[in-house]
Amino acid sequence: MSRAWSVAGAMKVAHNTQVFTGGACNVLNEEGKLLRNQERDRINDWLTGKGVLFFDPQIHPDTHGAEYDYAIHHVIEVAAREAAKINLYEVSPYTFGGISSFEIAVDCFRWKEPMVIYYSDGDPENDVIPAHSDKGHPLFVPRGIDTEHTVAIDAHYQEFRKNGNNMRKYLMGFAREMDTLTTTFSDTPARGDIVITPDRMHATDLFEAIIRAASNERVFVTFTGGKSARDEIGNPRFMIPDNPPKIEMNALLDQYVDEGNALRRKIAEMVGVNVYVRIVYTQESAILALGEVLKIRGVIQ
Repeated sequence: MSRAWSVAGAMKVAHNTQVFTGGACNVLNEEGKLLRNQERDRINDWLTGKGVLFFDPQIHPDTHGAEYDYAIHHVIEVAAREAAKINLYEVSPYTFGGISSFEIAVDCFRWKEPMVIYYSDGDPENDVIPAHSDKGHPLFVPRGIDTEHTVAIDAHYQEFRKNGNNMRKYLMGFAREMDTLTTTFSDTPARGDIVITPDRMHATDLFEAIIRAASNERVFVTFTGGKSARDEIGNPRFMIPDNPPKIEMNALLDQYVDEGNALRRKIAEMVGVNVYVRIVYTQESAILALGEVLKIRGVIQ
């Protein structure tokens, strides 16, 4: 269904963006197929109804009038993100959320911008509390990962690899921006370094490094593994086997789920109590929280 959103879709209006609505984008279904995430549709409809100009990086013809084109949309996203002073981040139970967690940390600790962190339930048609642990922490429950569906398992395994590599690349880029974050490559790390090995994801360790550096704390991150653990331009690599046997594959995917759950707990532990940050668990509460923050900032009446 086509939706006429008040979305910043061109550079000439990107600098007027008021709200950035990001986080989870495409999700894998039980068959390993990528589907457009619709959990923010109701929220974005509400923002449109309020006349708020926003940017959602999940580019799709139904909502933006175009397919994603990196050359066009990346520069718009950068400009819109810089202009927006209020952010909504969705953490879905079906996507890992590695880069989203870093963006939350940077906005919260470096830029100190108002935000709503929305833990969705993964079902746009219902609006319930998401899957969670006995202690109330939202869970990472990717669909099809614990079945015998080979295509779904392979798709999740590739997402595991992609997320591990993208988080490393993000940290390297962030280190170039921050004089508080230093990265080194060595198999003999110094005491106090955050050590990242090539054969483990280290999601929460990387997240901790981003938080501490964004909080103006001096941080040293050491990547081990030698030259073979770097890509063609020198970025550290997350190295997992290409075609592991079934038992090893299951163990690695179990690590993936465990890392996703630990990352969600870290996000919850990170956020301090203040009038500008809201943590919510339903579409309705996300809209209410956005309304409060938008009123505090004088964007809506």
